[in-house]
Amino acid sequence: MSKPQSAGAILRWRGEFISTSLESAFLRDQGSVIQQELTRSLSFCGIAYLIFALADMAHLGYGSQTLALFIVRLAIAAVAVSGIVLTRCSANPGNTAYRAATVFTSLAMLSFLLVAYWRGELLLHGMSMAIMLIIVYLFIPNRLVNATLVALSASAAFLALVYAQGMVSPRHLWTMAMLLLLANLFGAAAARRDAHSSRRQYWAQQHLINQSVRDSLTGAFNRRHLNAGLLEREIDRARSRGTSLTIIMCDLDSFKAINDTHGHQAGDTLLHDFARLLLSMTREGIDTVVRYGGEEFLLILPDTDLADGHALAESMRARLAESGSLHDQVRIGATASFGVVSVRLSPGLPGITSKALIARADQLMYAAKRSGRNRVHVTGWEAINRA
Repeated sequence: MSKPQSAGAILRWRGEFISTSLESAFLRDQGSVIQQELTRSLSFCGIAYLIFALADMAHLGYGSQTLALFIVRLAIAAVAVSGIVLTRCSANPGNTAYRAATVFTSLAMLSFLLVAYWRGELLLHGMSMAIMLIIVYLFIPNRLVNATLVALSASAAFLALVYAQGMVSPRHLWTMAMLLLLANLFGAAAARRDAHSSRRQYWAQQHLINQSVRDSLTGAFNRRHLNAGLLEREIDRARSRGTSLTIIMCDLDSFKAINDTHGHQAGDTLLHDFARLLLSMTREGIDTVVRYGGEEFLLILPDTDLADGHALAESMRARLAESGSLHDQVRIGATASFGVVSVRLSPGLPGITSKALIARADQLMYAAKRSGRNRVHVTGWEAINRA
């Protein structure tokens, strides 16, 4: 029987999260750090690459080849500056930084082959190539797969150039090939270790954060997370986009009687199962389920109008009434009452507070209870444009 895969599992050889959504979240979270690392590394590499134009001049003297190499070096420095600027302006600097790193290292390696071809001294340039491979793997932030492809391609092209020139003996060529192979192996191993380490650290931090904002019994978010401005942020987002926002307040009916009849462990099982039902019927990463009180839950549904919110609440009500909860092989019947409030926001509408929305949903929920329980009451929120 295979071992269950962890939610934070990392691809062994690529050093990335198996979950693409988690990898994207990691890049968003670490975007500013990656951007800073790219700025430092490309600035250093661009300046160093230009300084080595002095070595071209010392070896080739003043001439058309030296001028051509200087233009090439200047172009690589310009690519470095462009990558830095694009990354700083990007809404997703992590992904942009990786693309910029791939373009820069590819062009830098290509220009290095040109320098090696014109200047000769292939044994000396073999040592330089080994150093550049380490820079590609470890100094410039990039996806491991991208860095590996650039490094291996450059190594193969350099060895092909040395072989084609016929300026070294087979023994020296073999030694150079082993040197570049070791540089690739050690560079890739170190880069893989760093990639795994940064993602394990991120996953551990997210796990701790998740524990602090989640209710341990139900898995729903807790009041602390709600009170940290969760609903206010969704209101602001809906207002800026001019979209609808719906909230649902729901409460298990006669929960005290269930505890008295079946015991508190059965009540806990029912709470857990009800929360699982709510979570399974909402959109992961978009909607939010909060345990608002003992047996009371708040659902925040962005980009959802009144009709869709009403339909969702009715489906949840029917599913719970039909399935109930199973505890110690005993089926526990349960129902819930729902209050649904929806508002369509726009930048020109007056302020609507989170407290007012929650209070209105709460009123509707209790109205559903007073009218017989196991019901859904809904309303739209009419907002008046400012004069």
